[in-house]
Amino acid sequence: MTTAWGFKTLKNTLDNVITDKTDNVTSDLACTKYMAEESMSDNYVDDLENGGPGLLSERSEGQALEVGTLYEGSLTRYISRKFGGILAITEELDEDGKYNDKYIDAARRLKRALYKTLEVDCANVLNRATNTAYTGGDGLALVSASHTIPGGGTFSNTLATPLGPSRAALITVVQNVMLLPGHDGVTEGYKVTGVVHPVAQWGAWKGILGSEKVPESANNEDNVIYGMGIKQIPVPFWSASTTNWLCLTDVSDGLKLKWRRKPKARTWYDEDVEIIKHGLSARWARGWSDARKVYFSNA
Repeated sequence: MTTAWGFKTLKNTLDNVITDKTDNVTSDLACTKYMAEESMSDNYVDDLENGGPGLLSERSEGQALEVGTLYEGSLTRYISRKFGGILAITEELDEDGKYNDKYIDAARRLKRALYKTLEVDCANVLNRATNTAYTGGDGLALVSASHTIPGGGTFSNTLATPLGPSRAALITVVQNVMLLPGHDGVTEGYKVTGVVHPVAQWGAWKGILGSEKVPESANNEDNVIYGMGIKQIPVPFWSASTTNWLCLTDVSDGLKLKWRRKPKARTWYDEDVEIIKHGLSARWARGWSDARKVYFSNA
């Protein structure tokens, strides 16, 4: 950035600089509402699935107890990736610019750009949820009807018949999630904690989750979804479809955002060209370890 690039800032004529918001960008993130934030201790880290034993068997008096078995399942590897950028400013623009604190504001602009990049990167997990080119530890996409169980068998985390946003669809998913098998292959009884969806669906889900009565019954029937504490999470960068949506469950090791290094800023001076440089970078990995964290409707 030179004085030719920022010539409008060289004189005291501007009343204000109109630009994107740079404050509170971290608190407004959507990705941290559907991904658990963790730290990484190395360039890559692994999550190993483990299941078993299943149900215990009834034994007669004096009969030896049956020996149980533990099974190793899929191994999910999180590999750290680096994202960053630089704003380079000539010494002349730094000296002559009257509005550099607003016009350039390198630290805030770079921070905003990095966190928006994070949002897009995490949302790609949702955009590619059914894409078999992007797989998890079991070799399958995040959404599949044939996820593997360590001791044998499979489970599905998607509706067999896709349904658009509706009270009936959500009730069906809540029931299906309650019947999902755990890592031992036996029904676990998970709970739905949130609905994640493209922004285009915000109005439909607002009514479904927030109505105490069922409008279709002239408000005479109780809305069984109301009061379950299911959160609504619209995702601005979920752009692959406006009809897909998913439910989050109370599974603890599901969608993850793993930080190898939180955003770090640097400022340095290249003396040979007399340019001031502001840089910001971060390292993270994102993905999922347990596909039971989501239940999808590929409508």
